[in-house]
Amino acid sequence: MQFFIDLTEKQHDVIWRHLLPEGATQESAAFIFAEFHEDNKTLLLKAQDYFLVEQDGFIAQYDDYIELSDESRISIIKQAHQTNTALIELHSHPFDSPWSAAFSIADMNGFEETVPHMWWRLPGRPYAAIVVSPRGFDSLVWQKDPNSPECLSALRVDKKVLKPTGMTLGGKHVISK
Repeated sequence: MQFFIDLTEKQHDVIWRHLLPEGATQESAAFIFAEFHEDNKTLLLKAQDYFLVEQDGFIAQYDDYIELSDESRISIIKQAHQTNTALIELHSHPFDSPWSAAFSIADMNGFEETVPHMWWRLPGRPYAAIVVSPRGFDSLVWQKDPNSPECLSALRVDKKVLKPTGMTLGGKHVISK
């Protein structure tokens, strides 16, 4: 199975600037609301809208941990439900290290609670997550069940094809500059 997320260049630029602003020292977050379509062993998630989480949308925001407020979570789920879209969560690792473009152990532990909850709230929809850093990005997709993430094949930004590092699930160690 292949998994693709499609964004326009404008969507990509706005979201990445929000997640990795100049001089960032704290993690940040955003969500993409995506149309989803499966055909011929390919799942396509096409961005329709996005939500940039501002400081007041967190109850905790540190350099290695974030937690959304209940109000933010409710609003995001409500919009996905009303628009019949899949959710793609994004957050940043603003530090520059060889492993910054991979999900942390804390991220993976959080998915054990978050993904089943999202599958329950938004039934029949895939869920995806992207972590971005100064070194690149990694991405996971839950399409079969909420306990079995798979690697994204590529993020397609207009005509550019951007490959995730694959580091989270033990893929090739690829660092993009």
